[in-house]
Amino acid sequence: IASIRLDMGDALILSGYHRSSGMARLSLLPKVALWLVALSVLAVLFLRSAQSAREAPFTLERGGMAPWSLVSEPDRDALGAWLALRPPTQFAPPLGRQIFSRAGESIHYPNPPSLPLILRSEFDGALAGILTPDAVMSLARTAGLESPTLEPRCMARRRVSEPGSTRSVYFIVFNAPAFGQFREAVAARFRGAGGTSSFDPAALSPVLVVAGTDENFGRWLPLSVNPDADCIAPVEVE
Repeated sequence: IASIRLDMGDALILSGYHRSSGMARLSLLPKVALWLVALSVLAVLFLRSAQSAREAPFTLERGGMAPWSLVSEPDRDALGAWLALRPPTQFAPPLGRQIFSRAGESIHYPNPPSLPLILRSEFDGALAGILTPDAVMSLARTAGLESPTLEPRCMARRRVSEPGSTRSVYFIVFNAPAFGQFREAVAARFRGAGGTSSFDPAALSPVLVVAGTDENFGRWLPLSVNPDADCIAPVEVE
């Protein structure tokens, strides 16, 4: 009888142990759920903060917006330009610093920066022998590019993922009607002079490359911009 009672007592004890363990596990579930909710909220806030930082306007000082200079066949041009506009020396560095602080990645800067009007590949591959350098320069001056008014539209980025690496380039997109007028005039003069090879005035947009994750800036050109896909933040002139 004692043995039976002992066994029954042990069963009761074990049953009580299992009930208390189950209750302990159940009591932990709300705490775990609360932690998961809190972590999810923090993750959403972090992503929103990062997105806001990317979308916050880049800033330029109005005093650093002019003058631009028209440069033909530059000796040093990392973008492979044959004809380009050079910004004031104080234009690009503040933008480069802003990109570095936001992107948090190692970046390089073209030196000197420039806004290509005609690429060397375009001149050598299509225009040479049909249009003289003087004729192209004359068209640029007629379009008003010797003392242009350039309005920054946005900061843009292109990113390419390759096996083992990802490379990016950051560039300012401008509203510059004179740029388009010039390239259309070059195309019209080229066709009028009997040019038969391809020169596409829309192949190049008015952009100034500010920074990239490597120093091979020329491989990004020509850049034809899609603002909806490329722009990451507005640019404000203060």
